[in-house]
Amino acid sequence: MNSRQHRESKIIAVGGGKGGIGKTVVSASIAMALAEAKKDVVVIDGDLGGANLHAIFGIYLPRRTLYDFYTRKVSRLSDLILDTPIPGVRVICGAPGTPGMANIRYWEKLKTLRHLNYLNADYVIVDLGAGMSFNEIDFFNSADIGIVVASPEPTSIHECYNFIKMTLFRKLHRAFMDYPDVLEVLQRSADPMHLHDRRLMSQIAEDIRSRNLRAGIRFYKLLNHTSPKLILNKLHTYQEYQDGLSLQVAAQELLRIKVEYWGYLPYSPHVPQAVRERRPDQILRADTQLRRHVVKIVQKFILHRPVAYSAPGARPIVPITDVQATARAHPNVLERESRICSIHCPLWGHCHFQEGGLPCRMPKKEYEARVLARNAVVSADMDSMSLPDNRSGEPS
Repeated sequence: MNSRQHRESKIIAVGGGKGGIGKTVVSASIAMALAEAKKDVVVIDGDLGGANLHAIFGIYLPRRTLYDFYTRKVSRLSDLILDTPIPGVRVICGAPGTPGMANIRYWEKLKTLRHLNYLNADYVIVDLGAGMSFNEIDFFNSADIGIVVASPEPTSIHECYNFIKMTLFRKLHRAFMDYPDVLEVLQRSADPMHLHDRRLMSQIAEDIRSRNLRAGIRFYKLLNHTSPKLILNKLHTYQEYQDGLSLQVAAQELLRIKVEYWGYLPYSPHVPQAVRERRPDQILRADTQLRRHVVKIVQKFILHRPVAYSAPGARPIVPITDVQATARAHPNVLERESRICSIHCPLWGHCHFQEGGLPCRMPKKEYEARVLARNAVVSADMDSMSLPDNRSGEPS
């Protein structure tokens, strides 16, 4: 094995929970944009139960698939790599229609994760399947960059939030296997619907810190270093990007983690046609909004190059430890720091600050005055709606 084969790859996982939101197209688009930047890329079909990555890249019947790896017909994951029509992009295909492929055993998962580091590429992109099984979640958590994809639909936004939450709790459970008291607290909060424990993550963190200071500090650090990336896909109108902001606010307010909103990709009717015709070169064809958005996202956030691109809502979140330390050091700002900007604020949608998930920057007196004024407007509107219509001249 030469020195080139020891090159360390950066692993990118693309997930989202719900099927049909375009994860595979997003994965392929990112891979092609990286290849245009002269990077070697390997894309892996991680949808073990419904593999279709090969079709995106125009491969009709892959001669080698992950099935050969799990049945030990090949000893290395790198033996499955196939070329694609796109220079610089290679693929490892899943096994479509193979019973049991979606339920690989634990040791097979660990073996796959270990082999990802020996694929001799600059970037390895894992296109995860739909759902929130431990396989998808562990592949997502093991990546250097975790990208969640959602479409501007309530069901997709909801499932994407649940996916983010499940990946966070899975990470916390694995990090605190040696702390039974922490696991007991986490177990009460792990259900996606918060049926048994409706506390905010900040309250859970304080509970853990009160039980075990060392575990509490470790818990805070893990939260502050958890930062999934969000791409909203298949937008028909620019206004729909607000759905991504809502998801970002929910994750920051309830889970206290920073979700970086990388931006959105417009719905492009030429993409289904390119997939049907097995023309991957036409997915990011020139002079399309999809191409411009994908290239700028890759250049700015993955390659860290200076480009003129502003992602909506991509703002930093104040780490939970910093907020509490500031409140303890400066009691006079405690009240302001306890107000977190969110959709539950009566001024949401009518505020010039509006930084979802962050502590409110509005002074207390101004905040109280504006809330009173807003309540007065709402009350007046309600009164006008309840008045009878006397324009006909009839007695009321």
